[in-house]
Amino acid sequence: MGFPKQGLGRRGFIALGAGLGASLGLTAGGAMAQSFPSQPIKLVVPFSPGGAVDIVGRLVGQGMGSRLGQSVVVENRTGASGAIGAQTVARSPADGYTLMMAPLTSFAMLAGLPGNNLNVNFETDFAPVGIIGAVPIVVVVNGKLGVNSLAELIALARSKPGELNYASSGNGSTEHLAAELFSMQTGAKMMHVPYRGGAPAMADLMAGQVDLMFATLPNAMQNGAGLRILAIATRERSPAAPSVPTSAEAGLPDFEVSSIYGLLAPTNTSAVVVGKLEAAMMAAVESPDIGQRLMQQGIMVKPVSAKQTGDIMREELHRWAKVIATGKITL
Repeated sequence: MGFPKQGLGRRGFIALGAGLGASLGLTAGGAMAQSFPSQPIKLVVPFSPGGAVDIVGRLVGQGMGSRLGQSVVVENRTGASGAIGAQTVARSPADGYTLMMAPLTSFAMLAGLPGNNLNVNFETDFAPVGIIGAVPIVVVVNGKLGVNSLAELIALARSKPGELNYASSGNGSTEHLAAELFSMQTGAKMMHVPYRGGAPAMADLMAGQVDLMFATLPNAMQNGAGLRILAIATRERSPAAPSVPTSAEAGLPDFEVSSIYGLLAPTNTSAVVVGKLEAAMMAAVESPDIGQRLMQQGIMVKPVSAKQTGDIMREELHRWAKVIATGKITL
């Protein structure tokens, strides 16, 4: 097929060049996606080393690296309640070589708080890779409070509005908003005592300085002396604490709160690359060695696909935005 007799002209050559460039770019991009990964992958953990998010990130990264044939290197980018790490990943190239181990529930809560400093949009700035599992929230009381069940706690709180106090790791934390949800569903009014982290909050609960806490299961189990776990806020009992009834079994069926952990990539990451990352994550989490070690950390391992992760992220964002607005919660 020849060119028309009048020729392409200057505009024609420009258009042809642009079209060929785009075609070559797509071809190159597709080839790069198919050969992914060809270098180490950076997994950003937006919190300090040694915490739950860091431990999960290192375990999953180790399992993924052996399956991808490349190292997955954890990089802790701390600050601003995880916002620094989230911003770093959101602004990274969408090539699959920068990922984030994200506490999705915590970020959804922070995103809904007026005046937050996230400066990212979790519905548009990230490509979901998958969910690893969740750390359940449990209702735990000091043994001296004298309650032995969730029903007894609710009855006591209703009979003494504002007199019972609960600890949390800070305003807007998972523990705080779990307590707010509990109050909304039961009508139990309690006083919030925020701390600078879960460890000092748990220490004062054990010392009897506060009455109760909506704590993560690992935090409650590791500090069990003098404490009583009344219920776990999940649909199923945890293998790590099989004797603890679910909130539904304890009489509060709609009280479900867990800190969901997932992997995110920058938005516009190739579907081929996301698919490879998702497959490696699934294989790692479902393997006996990584899965067992995650369970030992108190994680309820339930891997979820990239598509479903996007749906769950949106549900979490909308759910907690409603709780925050209803409770008029601020930072």
